[in-house]
Amino acid sequence: MKLTQIHKSFVSGRFSLFLTLLIFIGLRIYVTNDWSSGALWIVMALQVTIALFLLYLTQAFVIIRQRTFLPAFFYLLFMGTNPLFFYDIRGSVVALIVTFCLFILLQTYQEPKSQKKSLNISLLLTLGSFYWPPLLLLFPLFWFGMYRLKSLNVRVFFASLVGFFVVYLFIYTWSFYKNDTNLFLNSLPDLDAFWTIHPYSFSLKEWVISGFLAFLFIITGLRIFMTGMAEKIRTMTILSYLYAFTFIVFVLLLVQSEWRKEWVLILFVPFSFLVAHFFTLSHRKPAICFFIFTILFFVGIFVSEYWFGWSVLE
Repeated sequence: MKLTQIHKSFVSGRFSLFLTLLIFIGLRIYVTNDWSSGALWIVMALQVTIALFLLYLTQAFVIIRQRTFLPAFFYLLFMGTNPLFFYDIRGSVVALIVTFCLFILLQTYQEPKSQKKSLNISLLLTLGSFYWPPLLLLFPLFWFGMYRLKSLNVRVFFASLVGFFVVYLFIYTWSFYKNDTNLFLNSLPDLDAFWTIHPYSFSLKEWVISGFLAFLFIITGLRIFMTGMAEKIRTMTILSYLYAFTFIVFVLLLVQSEWRKEWVLILFVPFSFLVAHFFTLSHRKPAICFFIFTILFFVGIFVSEYWFGWSVLE
């Protein structure tokens, strides 16, 4: 089979996506050998849901101007080749919340009357923060997204604040009704934990993977910003925002290593769009070879990790 045919089958072939899903599930069960684990099945279901949701977002908002299944494929590739994420329920739930918030955000494009959508994003992030507090740090990123999508104004911003305060007002009212102020005080986020810096310490394997991901990040950025004239304004706006989103989450990952799994799972949501955009529209032979090499790179890391028994499941 020619390289162009392999590339085309991955980009737009339903069978390739279906086969990827089967391999994703089959390999995870085979490697863990843990059929009875509820956490394993829950995480698989969440990550497959996110992958298919990315596919829907791509088509619904024309994030990539060509029909492609690559956003879902790359998300499954990133998740399926790293045992660190096989049992991480919290990180997968958080990533799903962020994905759904992105779905709501993209609906606000050039829509100044987006108070309801802004409120919904705020409610999701605030309620999700009781499960994982750092979600509150994403508020400025979504405000920036509304600004980039030309939907941010005083009313939209106020609606976002209302979504945050209404949750805590409800808890305060409930604690007052129960005559137990500890219910409210214990619900408040620990601000000290947000500002405490725990620098990420990379192992040799993580340096290799991170270096390759950084290279992908750079070339996808060059593709977006150097060929932006060929894209629609809406597509370019969304892609540039996702690029900034990925960078900020990576910075948060570097300074909050105690939550590295959650930040990585969030980071791969926008990053899958960027990588998919690059490889979908790259039809030259060197780019197709690099596409195949990228797949082999992550599969090779997974095989070597499993083969040599590098345990990262803790």
